[in-house]
Amino acid sequence: MELGYIAAIETLLIDLKETSKKQIQQAVEICSTTIENKRVVNLFGAGHSALPCMEAFPRIGSFVGFHQITEPVLGFNGFVVGKGGQRQMSFIEQTTGYAAHIFKNYRFTDKDSLIIFSHSGINALPVEMAEEAHRIGMPTIGVLSLAHARSQTSKAPSGKRLDEVVTCVIDTTVPAHDAVVDIGDGVLSGGASTVISMIIMDTIVTECALTLRKRGYPLMMYPSHNVSQNLEAMLDQEEAVFTQYKNLISQL
Repeated sequence: MELGYIAAIETLLIDLKETSKKQIQQAVEICSTTIENKRVVNLFGAGHSALPCMEAFPRIGSFVGFHQITEPVLGFNGFVVGKGGQRQMSFIEQTTGYAAHIFKNYRFTDKDSLIIFSHSGINALPVEMAEEAHRIGMPTIGVLSLAHARSQTSKAPSGKRLDEVVTCVIDTTVPAHDAVVDIGDGVLSGGASTVISMIIMDTIVTECALTLRKRGYPLMMYPSHNVSQNLEAMLDQEEAVFTQYKNLISQL
């Protein structure tokens, strides 16, 4: 057994570290500044691109400051067909005007920031999310495959790709077709964009934690609740996290 998928992910991670370190550092500075100003780092993605948003918070080892704004209909396609199916999710992701309606639900400011995950970087919704953010001066971070985005035509009315409208571009280095294991006759298996995007998200979270701790910012960390020792202290910490998070997003 060659375990080709693991080998492919290892190669992508080496490429990511070599080519995107500066961009990840820029993203960390944007997010750290947002949180230090007691505002919110918002997270958006559709389909599998919603998963890195879930990884940010609430997550053991993460902290208050990150906020998922992925729509429920875009964050779960497990039914595949029927209600909440893949067809509907794909249709909405390519539908223009939806981003403006999402923004109407919030009171975002230029002190907030937004991370948008989109492997292709060409669908109308993620592009328009970035464009809506820019209208109010909100810094944006796009996590996408430049290989895919630059080989395709944008589906957004502006004709622009995600990498053309965000403040900071992080290239996942994942190839255009996403899958990375050739199983014969040119047929590919093993999508890589989710794994790499998850690693990018956790890297941003941990580097933000290190940065903010150095700056003396009081981090409210989300604890592991599957513990036997100091259970009462853990429950108190968890309740404090929920309270601070509720107070934070009440601004939005």
